[in-house]
Amino acid sequence: MKIPERIGKYPISEVLGQGAMGVVYKAFDPHIHRPVAIKTIHKELLGDNTAQDSIAARFRNEAQAVGRIAHPGVVAIYEFGEDESTAYIAMEFVEGRNLEYILAATPMLPEAQVLHIMDQLLDALAAAHAQGVWHRDIKPGNLILTTSGQVKLADFGIARIESAGLTSVASMIGTPGYMAPEQYTGEGIDHRSDLFACGVLLYRLLTGRAPFNGTPEVVMYKIMNEQPVAPCAATQGARPSAYDTVVARALAKQADQRFQSAQAMRQALRDVALGTARVGASPSSADADATVIGTPLRPPQAPPISGNGTRVSTASGATALAVPAGWDAIAVTRIERALATYVGPMAKVMLRAALRDCLDVESLVTAVSRHIPDEARRREFLSVVGTRKAVAADSSVTPEPGTPAGAAVATTSVPSAATTAPPLTDDFQARVLQLLAHRMGPIARVVAKRAAAQCGGTQARFVQLVLEGSPEGERAALRQALDALG
Repeated sequence: MKIPERIGKYPISEVLGQGAMGVVYKAFDPHIHRPVAIKTIHKELLGDNTAQDSIAARFRNEAQAVGRIAHPGVVAIYEFGEDESTAYIAMEFVEGRNLEYILAATPMLPEAQVLHIMDQLLDALAAAHAQGVWHRDIKPGNLILTTSGQVKLADFGIARIESAGLTSVASMIGTPGYMAPEQYTGEGIDHRSDLFACGVLLYRLLTGRAPFNGTPEVVMYKIMNEQPVAPCAATQGARPSAYDTVVARALAKQADQRFQSAQAMRQALRDVALGTARVGASPSSADADATVIGTPLRPPQAPPISGNGTRVSTASGATALAVPAGWDAIAVTRIERALATYVGPMAKVMLRAALRDCLDVESLVTAVSRHIPDEARRREFLSVVGTRKAVAADSSVTPEPGTPAGAAVATTSVPSAATTAPPLTDDFQARVLQLLAHRMGPIARVVAKRAAAQCGGTQARFVQLVLEGSPEGERAALRQALDALG
């Protein structure tokens, strides 16, 4: 494909994306000296004049819609332009990845990251709705997570502007599975359709799967007539049941039974976050801030597994991963525990799938490591769960008795945090909480309390757990800030 030298006043440098209807380019604004993204539509691909007029109206609609919104969580639009062959929008160039890409690698995100994403999305939608703009296509592909952890809402191309003359443009366009019942019928559409889509997104973030699956026709029927399995049940208790109520209300068939504003849904999630932080509190506790988190982001230590692959019940009734015959149960359990620190409770599911396809420990470790999207964290996982080959040069590493050749062993040449790290003090914990609160809002208390409950009383482990529970894009800056605290 030939790249144009210039579109409007913008010199073009590269292609960012391409679809059937047009292309998105990276360009440069010569007047303000900043990079921009240019979204184009080629009119000749649209056929008759009616289609051309419709798409041009959608582009103008997007420019007008976003032009009314001033919010850091919305991708800014700078200019709408049109010539005989192309209609285009010049918009903010955002460094980051869309949420669809992230979920493809890690379908079930840590709870703190789920709350962080939803909190920012709903805040951006509150600003849009306050201007009378309804997005109507909320989905992971339209959410960009920047390198700093900011969530950016993009693609208002099918937005509806209240009291504007563009309400007939693409009135039934949306993404199957995220469309509210009224979007299928084309009646009674307002800002609460966006909140239904937010409920679908929340369900997917909590469970790792969509609430409504099937062909477009089947999905439509389910959205109009069925309720999905509650998130707590769908994850076998991995998510707190308090989220079930929020999801159920967001996915109500009738708009007047949903949350009536983005801010109301946002507050409901904040209440769940704070309520989760108080699970397990002593009834006699006089200070709610001193309570212990009862629903961990990271799963507890895996229970014992018998060598013949049978599941061994624990005192709580939980069951461990069934290890196929021929695999070393201790090695597999170690891999599962390590993986869970990076991907949460989905580690068991990922490992179970990999065990069906892999022939040895090395290929198993490599396979499951692909579920960790961040390259630095993936390398960290591979260094923690090494194979005998990888650590053979270290004479201080001694495999456990009975571990077969090639089984995964943990590197033991580094002293444990419990023997080298200073103890966690109340003062340090309070300073970390204050730091997190500036960056994450009320979710900070959930992350800090949970880390304190699981760190074993050591400062280094507490810091590690805080970083693991924070949004991926903020970890580098947060690590520096935590190091500065001492």
